[in-house]
Amino acid sequence: MGSSRCSTCADEKRTMAHYRRRLIFGLLLPFMVQSLDVTIISGALPFIASDFHQLSQLNWIVSAFNLCSATFIPAWGQFADVFGRYAAMQGALFCMILGSALAAGSPVTAFPMLLVGRAIQGMGCAGLNILTNVILADKVSLAENAKNKSLFTLVSGVGYGIGPVIGGYLTQVSWRWCFIINIPIGVAGIIIVHFVLRPVLLGPQEITRTDGTADSQISPGSTFIARLSTFDLGGQFLFLFGLGLLILALTWAGSYYPWHDVKVIVPLTTGLVLLLAFIRWEYLMIPGSFLANRYPHRQAMIPLKLLCTRNVGILIYINLITGMAMYAVFYFVDLYFALVLSYPSGKAGQNLLYYLPGLAAGAYAAMFACNVYPRKTYPPLLLGTLLEALGITLLAVALRADHLPLIYAMMALTGVGTGLRFMPATLHGVGYYPAHIARVVALLLLSSSLGGALATTVMLNIFNHRLSGVGIDGGGGSVASLDAVKGLSEGAQVLLRDRAREGISLAFFAVSSFMWLGLVAMVGLGNVDIGREGAGREENVSKGSYLGSLVRGRGLVIPLVNLDVPGARDSNLGEPHLGRHIRFLSLDWTRQLLQANDHAPLIARPHQILITSPAIMHDLRRAKLPPSDTTRAALSDIEPAPGIPVLVLRLLVATVLEEGTEDHGVGGESNEEDVEGGDEGAEVLLSAVIYHHR
Repeated sequence: MGSSRCSTCADEKRTMAHYRRRLIFGLLLPFMVQSLDVTIISGALPFIASDFHQLSQLNWIVSAFNLCSATFIPAWGQFADVFGRYAAMQGALFCMILGSALAAGSPVTAFPMLLVGRAIQGMGCAGLNILTNVILADKVSLAENAKNKSLFTLVSGVGYGIGPVIGGYLTQVSWRWCFIINIPIGVAGIIIVHFVLRPVLLGPQEITRTDGTADSQISPGSTFIARLSTFDLGGQFLFLFGLGLLILALTWAGSYYPWHDVKVIVPLTTGLVLLLAFIRWEYLMIPGSFLANRYPHRQAMIPLKLLCTRNVGILIYINLITGMAMYAVFYFVDLYFALVLSYPSGKAGQNLLYYLPGLAAGAYAAMFACNVYPRKTYPPLLLGTLLEALGITLLAVALRADHLPLIYAMMALTGVGTGLRFMPATLHGVGYYPAHIARVVALLLLSSSLGGALATTVMLNIFNHRLSGVGIDGGGGSVASLDAVKGLSEGAQVLLRDRAREGISLAFFAVSSFMWLGLVAMVGLGNVDIGREGAGREENVSKGSYLGSLVRGRGLVIPLVNLDVPGARDSNLGEPHLGRHIRFLSLDWTRQLLQANDHAPLIARPHQILITSPAIMHDLRRAKLPPSDTTRAALSDIEPAPGIPVLVLRLLVATVLEEGTEDHGVGGESNEEDVEGGDEGAEVLLSAVIYHHR
């Protein structure tokens, strides 16, 4: 029997290894394309805008990409469920190819055509990003997902890092090659996905109504139109145009027109009204609300119920500032090299390579923290947030002082902070909501894209404002390209570069304030303990302030003994089945369990009991147990019932049975099995979770 189990385990490992190899081979090329496409134009951006004589509008080349990326990220997650992973992946690759072709073929007199191409590229990039994350999370445990994500985190870090270098050298020939290069890679990706991944990808999933029940009218075999009706087109329209008008107003205000000008007020107020209407629209999509009842098949673009949970909300903000930091470094440090130091495109892009070692080091450290020790998501997220805030702040100082060694060092430090959060952020969200993988991943990617759009808009507004009256201002200035800078007098060039240096530095200081707010927000974030291989989804989730629980330090340090408790692994996960666990308790403790208050249900898990009695907690605190450096206790806040905050203490307890072999189950029923080693004085392990009301 033992050899049979070993054979089964070996077969499962071989199957999983084969599945992982197919995923890597099939997804690596599409994922590398989207990673490159995020940053490949950063080294070319000033030169592209200069060719179009739109240097002061260069943020739109980035914002068009990010805006459509953010808008369609939730749609791609839903598209993957409604039409299947394969159709969604091929659609995303097609969008990438189409957008690249339009951008590459744009005449220098047709700036809007370039923006349309970039917008379609953003749609495709969003799809490739979210679909890769969703496919990696399909069919695997959180521990397996962590392994799968590790490689792709490194790939994304390398793609982000070498993108500016490739773009810089391609720009020396023509910036159009930054877009042309995507076309053959995209075609190759379509072929590889078809032959390698199609047999193993999930098809259309069962669609649920807004009330959470299965929708019998929209099945995986329904028509295209029927499945398309599940998309929240109204929400996407309000979000796209509301955010677009808001970005337009912030770009124009102060640089092109005064804040009180009608050309600023109209798009600003209209954008805010549309965004408020979007929030109201999504609120009415909550189950039981007006739109949810009228359109029961339709899925909300952003599930507000999920968004309003504390951990998801904090995680979204953390991803927002991650996007802000990345785009700040890639686009505005490059602008510093090109405009202030007058570096050619190749050298400007090459200098961004200092960001790459930091990204790689951070990504590797995150992999170690999630896969080896401490196998938690909170530590790398906290450390990454701290290092990113320090890096961006000191980078602003270094840019103002023209201190190149410090600039390079702070780029690397910022990269470490960013890399530390790539993988843990996704694992944290998936660990909390394994039943909503696509939606959680979509929300995180959406926030990252919004962060990029917000950073470029705010920073360019500050930058343009500092250059007002020097020549590169939107209000009728005489310089609209880098070539025109060379036509200025020597004194004007010195003044322009000094103002540009100051503007870029101030822009980084503005962004750094968002980073430090992220560090404050980390105080309220919980933690996910990533389970070991083969443990399924039995990871421990701490929904309250993990840092606060550590600061309070209310845990016990107790000896860790044999984990192989007889019968403990036979309980049904999530079922109120306590008999096999209560038999390891004393009769006195059993009575207290049965008399515990009704606010928090008793639920058993392997090696765990959920206990509501404060008296048991008191007994444990009074227990004279020898200390041990090899064990630990973790604290977190959860809500087992609405409105009842509790403190959860996760313990490994060595105790002594007091009642011999007498075994009491729930309701006084005796179990058939006898307690092994039940004589008084016999040590057994009790793994418990104590619910203690504050």
